[in-house]
Amino acid sequence: MSDAQDEPLRQRSLRTLAWIGDAEFEREVRLRLARRGDYPTDKLDKLRAGIVNAVAQAELLAGLLAAEVLDEREQAVVRRGRNTAVRAAGTRSGSVREYRAATALEALIAWWILGGERERFEALVIPEIEARIEAAIAGLRKRR
Repeated sequence: MSDAQDEPLRQRSLRTLAWIGDAEFEREVRLRLARRGDYPTDKLDKLRAGIVNAVAQAELLAGLLAAEVLDEREQAVVRRGRNTAVRAAGTRSGSVREYRAATALEALIAWWILGGERERFEALVIPEIEARIEAAIAGLRKRR
């Protein structure tokens, strides 16, 4: 739940929102991976990296947009996030377009959390995180 002091943070720049949303997204992935078992940290890092990257986050956002589950305010945050300038040299995975989409998703996550709408994050993003974790762990088991 959001504190009243977090509401003004919702009005910060999209880059700041994306920075916060990135941390929250990664935190959730790490917690959920750790709950699945006691894997070596190098394996946990590989699993995390497969989920917490621009390409995967852009795909997740594309799914939300295709499902038409975002309201007008949320879509406005996404549009603003997509228009945020990114440095091409700063992208580690994916294209500039994917990086901008990932930035938009991260900003939306922070917007929800800081605005006291964590339930939207839990309803729309957490099931996708869980599905990706399940697929990653299944792939890990097959390689054994």
